[in-house]
Amino acid sequence: MKKLVVLLLAFVSVVAYAKKKDANEGLPESLPMKPISDSAKYEPVNPTLLKQTLAVPSTAERPKISTASAQDINDKLASAITDSILRAKKIKVSPDLVKAEKEIKGMFDRLLTNDTHSQERVEMNDSILNKMRDALRLQGSFFYPFESLKNIGRIYSDDYNIRVYTWAIELEDYNYKFYGLVQNLENDRVYVLEQNSPVYIPRENQQILPRRWYGALYYKIINIVKGDEPQYVVLGWSQPNPNMKMKVIDVLNFSNDRLMLGGDDTFKSYRGKVARVVFTYCADLGMTLNYDEKKKRFIFDHVTPLVDSNNNPTGCNGPDMSYDQLKKKGKKFVLKKDVEMNNAE
Repeated sequence: MKKLVVLLLAFVSVVAYAKKKDANEGLPESLPMKPISDSAKYEPVNPTLLKQTLAVPSTAERPKISTASAQDINDKLASAITDSILRAKKIKVSPDLVKAEKEIKGMFDRLLTNDTHSQERVEMNDSILNKMRDALRLQGSFFYPFESLKNIGRIYSDDYNIRVYTWAIELEDYNYKFYGLVQNLENDRVYVLEQNSPVYIPRENQQILPRRWYGALYYKIINIVKGDEPQYVVLGWSQPNPNMKMKVIDVLNFSNDRLMLGGDDTFKSYRGKVARVVFTYCADLGMTLNYDEKKKRFIFDHVTPLVDSNNNPTGCNGPDMSYDQLKKKGKKFVLKKDVEMNNAE
């Protein structure tokens, strides 16, 4: 345990990257996981024992550290920390889980080395999704690092009760197909996020079923409502078309063991009370969207319509060098414009 404390004190947080409808139709929205050992089943996890591995695909938005070194640092630390938890909590890892990881890695390797068409790539990733879903039902999977699966973003919520896995493939028309899984430690369930249509911009005032997911890579999860029906805010990145990127502040809403995306008027934003907040901006630009734990706020670039040299609208949005925030007030997050960035990143 002393070695673990030293490891955590020395930890420097970095960001890692991850860059058939028919096959998935009929999948249940969630599946129960096989129970872990009785001594650990619902034992709370110390939040200082784990660090997140993040998936942020945009080159313009990456910190100045190479992809390889960031991924390597995160994977080694995540593996060491989760390994210590598995030992300390005496959680047994199913041999089938180790085998499944090797099979999934092999599938990704074949996908990346073969010159395949979009439909073949989709079919192969559908198979990866099914294999990963089955792996998450195995004993010990919640704390298993999956460190060899560098194409999958793997993040924990700040209370370590939720784990989200997302990844994407680029299609021949320069659009994306996203894949996602949500693992809930409290209710022992795995939820499949299904993008069964092209990536779209979700409405801000509407809750969404997991099978109607818009598609995104999530890079942060924060628990905002505790209790029998917890809610978690996720920050995500997506690209609806080759000319437009999107970032989203969304809510994972758990009720009666079901998952819905979107809060109950959780945010009071630019367009009044909404279930989620969506930002769109030019594909060749970057946008900051982070959570400031100390001040309990989401802070982000203010994006505004851009104009050309003749003051004509370009049809594209971009940051204007100012920042806005959504700060928690009671049970809501309320918008305030033109705030100081400080050390929110």
